[in-house]
Amino acid sequence: MIKTFPKAASFFKRTSLGSLLFCVLINQSIASGGIALYPANTSPTDAAPQIQSLQAVTQSNTATAPQTKEILPYNAEYKVSSNSLTTTATRTLSKQGNNWLLSQHAKLMFIKVDEESLIESTKDGLRPLHYEYSNNMSSKQDQSINFDWAKNTASDKKYRKPWSSKVSTDTFDQLGAQLKMREALIENRLGKKMTQTVVSRGKHKTYTIEKIGEETIDSPAGKLRTIKLLRSRPGSSSETTIWMAKDWNYLIVRLEQREDDEVYSLELINASLNGKSVTGLSQ
Repeated sequence: MIKTFPKAASFFKRTSLGSLLFCVLINQSIASGGIALYPANTSPTDAAPQIQSLQAVTQSNTATAPQTKEILPYNAEYKVSSNSLTTTATRTLSKQGNNWLLSQHAKLMFIKVDEESLIESTKDGLRPLHYEYSNNMSSKQDQSINFDWAKNTASDKKYRKPWSSKVSTDTFDQLGAQLKMREALIENRLGKKMTQTVVSRGKHKTYTIEKIGEETIDSPAGKLRTIKLLRSRPGSSSETTIWMAKDWNYLIVRLEQREDDEVYSLELINASLNGKSVTGLSQ
């Protein structure tokens, strides 16, 4: 199958293994169960983000945006592109007692990827409890990570090479790490930059997430005020730029990952945050 659909296979390999933030948004299956393909010359990055003055943006009406210092549940649909391949995907964050469940399922051609991260909310902030990853075309990539905070360990007996290792309190799985980043923004604890350690397949990688500015960008949902972040890792050629909606609980609006000569991108199509439809600034 991978030989038959090399581009599709590479698409999911990159998103699931190479990029924490991009894979987070290659998520839930399309509600209809189908695949919406766009022309190859259509890209969410055809129009570059338009920078506007903060003063002008402030004068716009954002009364419908929920203002809170707490994480809010949501459902979102995105357009996801990788070179000539494009599809749509959705993602869901829901509250389960004292825990958050972040679920995502992607489908392209005959390849289906499912991910779930169960994250505990504590007085000291979020911490991961369990992570699941499965790929119907490559079971060798499947993961089932358990975090044991009594012993400060993470382990995976499902992966083709079972492993167990010590973890620090700031360690997350590749999916839950993004919710931790949103938490830092919502609680105004990000500052200029922060670091995150991600454990996956027995390997620990530390990323730097840097706040590089603010932009108002056009999206299918309308004009949205965003915080612009850059995610990178020393020694890696991959860089990811993320735009997160200031007025909508820092929901990701746009993302672009560049690695060597390849570009992966996504754009928010529509979303519902805590039951409210995400809308742009009033003109």
